[in-house]
Amino acid sequence: MGLIVKRAAVPAPAQASKSRAHSLERTIKFKLIVSICFVSSFLGIAQQSMALPPETEAGIKQFVMKSPSVFGLKTEIEFLEPAMGIASCQGGTVEITVPPGVRLWGRVGIQLRCAKAAWLINVPVYIHAYGSYVVAAKYIPMGKKLDSGDLKMIEGDLTTLSDDVLRTPKDGIDKAITRSLQMGASVGLNDLRQTAVIRNGDPVRIQLTGKDFQVSGEGVAQSDGMVNDMVRIRLNDGQMLQGRVIRAGVVVVNLE
Repeated sequence: MGLIVKRAAVPAPAQASKSRAHSLERTIKFKLIVSICFVSSFLGIAQQSMALPPETEAGIKQFVMKSPSVFGLKTEIEFLEPAMGIASCQGGTVEITVPPGVRLWGRVGIQLRCAKAAWLINVPVYIHAYGSYVVAAKYIPMGKKLDSGDLKMIEGDLTTLSDDVLRTPKDGIDKAITRSLQMGASVGLNDLRQTAVIRNGDPVRIQLTGKDFQVSGEGVAQSDGMVNDMVRIRLNDGQMLQGRVIRAGVVVVNLE
């Protein structure tokens, strides 16, 4: 005699619950698919605007190249936020400018303005400017009077250096260095001081000036002096005067 197994009937409430569960699951899957499509579409649109238009980048580069601060220098513009986009300026033009007094050098913010659409954004950039500048050709001890063998020219990014860096060696020749410099260190105007162009005991030419007259004579310096320093001079007859050094070997004495 065979064994007959009868499946118990599922109560009506349980069947209804199971049906609702399947329906909820289908709804969740549908919403998830719609959400994924929406996000994908949004990202696609965002990717299309996640960069400045090529013509805007070109306009910024031309704007920088016309600046007096980089005139005659090789320049390179680094866009610090390359993913930055801009809104449409339909019916108008994008104006490129900088706030008053801003120097186009190093890190700056370039302003883009669309008057038609009434928007303004700042585009952060770094402007590199390459040119020649003066460095120490060897170790230079503090106080040394510089000569041509102490200095040399190299090429580099001037925006990483101090504004007073020398651009030609002649600006440093015959001046004394105020601090020790290692070989390759940049040389700035603030690192230099004038050396005495007149020494105690040097013969000097004297220009005596007064009201409506000027005469010249000779004397002997009684102190050291740099340009614009006041020094004492002894005349040939023993008289002592004080005058201002205007260049090597020449002193002006004002008798007014």
